[in-house]
Parts: sequence; structure tokens; C-alpha cells
Amino acid sequence: MFERDNLVGFVLLGLCAVVGGVLVYAIATGARFRFTGPGWVGVLLFVVFVGASLYGLFSSGRRWPDPLAGRLRRRRWPWRRRGDDDDR
Repeated sequence: MFERDNLVGFVLLGLCAVVGGVLVYAIATGARFRFTGPGWVGVLLFVVFVGASLYGLFSSGRRWPDPLAGRLRRRRWPWRRRGDDDDR
């Protein structure tokens, strides 16, 4: 369960928990939070997000399984005739 491949999922789960807690606190108390930090942080986060997305898209290579290997049989619907999906 706690493998290296799951690290990103756990980080995102923790981030969502923190943001959810802050939002519940803001709703319950009526507080308004404003970011008063530097303006370039938003641009930096956007560039990192897009860069990481492109890296993940192009660096994965051919890791997806072959769609024809180990294919499960398609469900035969009752209204189809017997020979409708035999060729697949």
C-alpha cells in the first residue's frame, strides 16, 4: 500500500485534506482568507503544474498494456443474435 508509486497520491490526499479543513473552518467561522504573498507564486505554480503534466505525458513511454492482450469477453446482450459479437 505504501509504495513509492503511491507517494503522489498521498501528497495530493494530504493537500486536499488541508484545503478542506481550511474551507470548513472558513465556512464555520465566517473568516475570509486572502493571499498576501508575492504575485509570482501563482505564475510559478502554474508553470510547475503544466511542466509536470507535460513531463508525465511524454516520459511515460509505452507503459500502457496492449489492448489486445488478455482481453475479456464482451458481454452478450439478450437482444443481440448469437453471431453479432463472435468476430470480436
